[in-house]
Amino acid sequence: MSNYEAVSDVGEVLVRLLEDSIDENEQFGKIITSSTQITQSSPEDLTNDQFLSVFLYQVTEDTYQKNQGMSVVDADTAKRPPISLNLFYLITANTGSAKTDNIVIGKVIEIFNNNPVLRGPALYYTNLDGESLNLIFNPLTLDEINKIWIMLSKSKPYRLSVYYEVTPVRIDSRVESTSHRVREV
Repeated sequence: MSNYEAVSDVGEVLVRLLEDSIDENEQFGKIITSSTQITQSSPEDLTNDQFLSVFLYQVTEDTYQKNQGMSVVDADTAKRPPISLNLFYLITANTGSAKTDNIVIGKVIEIFNNNPVLRGPALYYTNLDGESLNLIFNPLTLDEINKIWIMLSKSKPYRLSVYYEVTPVRIDSRVESTSHRVREV
């Protein structure tokens, strides 16, 4: 079961997934040589020694899972259902070279494509243990991309980026209702 830290945990899981591939791929490991070069900062805040940004830019409620009923805790107690969220990430390369940016973005796409469902060991040491998260490539229109970059970046130009959705991210409710059954009429 997940708590309010789930949103933060998803970002950490994505970064760890990318960090783990540094050691597994010789060419990628030559470009990104340290886990400190992958950050969850906005593309606007990237420094020259940060080559990859995994930035959460939007959170929405998963409306398909909204109308769940109360879950029974015991004979007299019911609990509100968890809220299910969709998290939208902007993945931006910042290597200083168009060719290297292309390689990094291509590798990110490959890694995420090879891991379309995150569960089990990928979620250990988080509040997401036991969950199953879908990692979905989220192509945007040029207009949507432009709006995101206008909102995020005041001084830096557009950088090569890809967009992903992670869903469902559940945050459990702590609200319980107690009721007593009518035993006699």
